[in-house]
Amino acid sequence: MTIFTIKNRIMFGVYLMYFVRKLKNPFIAETFVFVILAIILFTFISVPSILSNMLDSGNFYRYFVMAFSNTEIFVQLTLILTGIATLLFVRNITVHAILKTRFA
Repeated sequence: MTIFTIKNRIMFGVYLMYFVRKLKNPFIAETFVFVILAIILFTFISVPSILSNMLDSGNFYRYFVMAFSNTEIFVQLTLILTGIATLLFVRNITVHAILKTRFA
């Protein structure tokens, strides 16, 4: 019984070190940040309400400008951070695909 618990502790340490080494990869870290920001964003906004109001307004650009300017600062910052995380995520995927085809 003691050997089994020692084995579990050792394997937990191995898995923990593997996870920490994987986090050094910027692609994994940016994906993690993107997912967390998206979850936070979707808890504070109602996507069906946004879509129905957007379709009812007719002028999409004006709707987005007014909706963004009249929201709370937390939602605005989360939207901006999610946009930046999305751009970095797409950039890393593109750079990785280009380098993979170039050196493959």
